[in-house]
Amino acid sequence: MSNTAILEISVECDAEAAEAVSELFNRFNGGDYDADSEAGEASGGGAVIETSGYDDFNEPLASEFCIVVKTYLKPGARGEQIRRQIEEGLWFLSRIYPMPEPRLQWLREEDWANAWKRFYKPLRVGRHILLKPSWESIDIAPDDILVELDPGMAFGTGLHPSTRLCIAALEDVVKPGDVVLDVGAGSGVLSIVAYKLGAASILATDIDPIAVEVTQENARRNAVPLAAQPAITMAPGITVQLGSVPEAMHGRFDIVVANILAEVLVKLFDAAYEYPPLAEPLKSGGLLILAGIIAERADLVIDAAQRHGCTLVDRKQEGDWVALVVRKE
Repeated sequence: MSNTAILEISVECDAEAAEAVSELFNRFNGGDYDADSEAGEASGGGAVIETSGYDDFNEPLASEFCIVVKTYLKPGARGEQIRRQIEEGLWFLSRIYPMPEPRLQWLREEDWANAWKRFYKPLRVGRHILLKPSWESIDIAPDDILVELDPGMAFGTGLHPSTRLCIAALEDVVKPGDVVLDVGAGSGVLSIVAYKLGAASILATDIDPIAVEVTQENARRNAVPLAAQPAITMAPGITVQLGSVPEAMHGRFDIVVANILAEVLVKLFDAAYEYPPLAEPLKSGGLLILAGIIAERADLVIDAAQRHGCTLVDRKQEGDWVALVVRKE
């Protein structure tokens, strides 16, 4: 691998600021890292959220818990333009919500490719799910459901509180034979968990081509079949496709899970992105798991769900982060 330098921009912040900084990084730096510039000046990958400071039971330690949001840029004219946009955006954010100055450092490409691994350790989530990276060894209990996950830089560690809340909700609601839609699949962890909990088939969508590739690779790593056709055909396994809420699938899914951001969820409900409304693919009586939500913004998402015929049936919270489970009436 070459010694090409990569610029790391990082901001240490609390959970509420992490949401805003992540949205900023994704807005300006969310493209395909390798493919969006023929001149080799590509950026992309969006935001990486790293959390650290847990005790032996994976509970946050008040004195040590830390959230750092990062993004990565290649050198070149395009990278410099995105860097200026990000720095300006962070300056304006800091006027609204105080946060430390961003930290900038140059990394060799080989260091960049492996830097995130030191933050990613095995973690038990919910009652039976055990997430672990491929390079770690760990004792497995008879009732553990093992998910081996190497998410890569583009999607952080996959261990954000919102991910854990979604996994706990999936444990509560997935039944054998369910058909599941995972909107904004990222690393594919929720799709894989749903399959291992007994879902018959899953359609995983993401607007980022990198996420599509990562989800497919993680499915293979976990011996989950990759189906060539959409999940509604009941082909066993996961179908992964580029996009968001799928067209022409009204009322086809038992469960829809969307772990994104509160404002994006509201817009998805209201079809603001030229995709069908978020609740449209859900069966009558089906369940929608919504996450990536700061607690103080939960009412925005609940209101949007209610406008589209959904009723709140469960709410899970970890720190400042919330996951909502709503039923389509």
